[in-house]
Amino acid sequence: MGRKRGVAGWAAVALAVAACGSAAQAQAQAQVQAQAPPGGTMSGTLHGVPYVVDVPAGWNGTVLLWNHPYDPSVTAPQDADAGNPEVKTWLLAHGYALAGIQYPNVAFPTPGAIGDDLALLSWFRTHVGRPSTTLTWGMSLGGQLTAALAERAAPAFDGALPMCGETAGPGPDFNALLDAAYTLNTLVWPANPVQITHISSPAANQATALAQLSAAWQSADPRTQARLALAASLADIPGWADSLAPEPTALGDRIDAAVAYLYYEVPEFLWGTGRSDTEALLGGNPSWNIGVDYRAESADSASRDLVEQAYARAGGSAALDADLAALDSGRRVAPDVGAAAKLAVQGSITGMVGIPVLTLHDTGDGIAPVGNERSYADAVARAGRSPLLRQEFVARANHCFFTGSEEITALQTLTARVRTGAWPTTSAAALNASASTFGPEYQQMASYFSPGPATVTPAFVDTRPLPFVRAVP
Repeated sequence: MGRKRGVAGWAAVALAVAACGSAAQAQAQAQVQAQAPPGGTMSGTLHGVPYVVDVPAGWNGTVLLWNHPYDPSVTAPQDADAGNPEVKTWLLAHGYALAGIQYPNVAFPTPGAIGDDLALLSWFRTHVGRPSTTLTWGMSLGGQLTAALAERAAPAFDGALPMCGETAGPGPDFNALLDAAYTLNTLVWPANPVQITHISSPAANQATALAQLSAAWQSADPRTQARLALAASLADIPGWADSLAPEPTALGDRIDAAVAYLYYEVPEFLWGTGRSDTEALLGGNPSWNIGVDYRAESADSASRDLVEQAYARAGGSAALDADLAALDSGRRVAPDVGAAAKLAVQGSITGMVGIPVLTLHDTGDGIAPVGNERSYADAVARAGRSPLLRQEFVARANHCFFTGSEEITALQTLTARVRTGAWPTTSAAALNASASTFGPEYQQMASYFSPGPATVTPAFVDTRPLPFVRAVP
């Protein structure tokens, strides 16, 4: 929610997590379905939740606990990034043990997911051995969960690698998506608004919204195109979506890329089951735009320049002023207080890290915009924990589009910090040099928008993004 929680409140969360973990650990002994000695793959269920563990014959004593992305279509557990299988091959060949549990696909890191992770670690210590080093890593939802573990379960780990996570927290993320949906209702299809909270029929609601978005996207009207750009910008969605292409400069291409995220990648959280399932879990709507100054928010957006270019051909600053005034005077959305409080307790990222944390993020991410990392760094700084944090960025579009060489380089950086107590050089030049030592099979990149895969060069970049637009301290 962007507000700091008191020590007592987080103590209560920690106790709840510990209780959940203890219960899960007690059940783990009785529910193991299959196991094998070190040097193989072990799988089974812990309190009904599937897990998988891979241990190489020459285990080096380090275990990596993987936190999977949000993907309800995947039900089998994974213990490494399935999109880059060469990373798993490399890790096992270098002696790392891997573990992962299929915690439920919910849009934020719940205490139950934390309990699942801790139960698997307990099982690992009993059935494989006590590791000398325990690291946790993950992508997207798993990146957010990894950041939560670095705060709420720090004693269980030696280091954490959150990748492409909503590290500003799920509250700001849902608020930003609400801003985009509210803007479309208010400015693009005001005569036929769709439900953006308390959605009664998610599939039908999303279908209606996508039909109207498609019609607007195909419109030749410059004002409509500018309003689409404004809606995307209020969620910090960039005008760059093709991970195999350079960042576009043509205005039309940039608007197309921003709208592509709204249409293809986040519609369920704007109008469909992603939003409705989250509300069902929380007991109501956790997000709001009461009190939001849209003029100020637009000025703070990382995509402000795209909006200004779009409105320059659609009536200029007067047209933008009029549309922002319409947003500021529109009918606002209030949260259900209990749901907002529950999300704040269960999902917020505070910056109170207790172990070394290295983040990895694409600069052109439109699902978890890169501003999440600046807001996370600011939160860590407010907590006085900045020495524990380093952040690495890859200049590439879309969500979690890293090469195997980039992921392994990030893991090597974190491992060096854990083993030596000091951060190694994390400049983009040093990281790219390290990643370049891997063969072409570690340099593969795919895209939703271009033929691929293709061999690319490592793309670490030194940058400091703007804060996430709705991550207000």
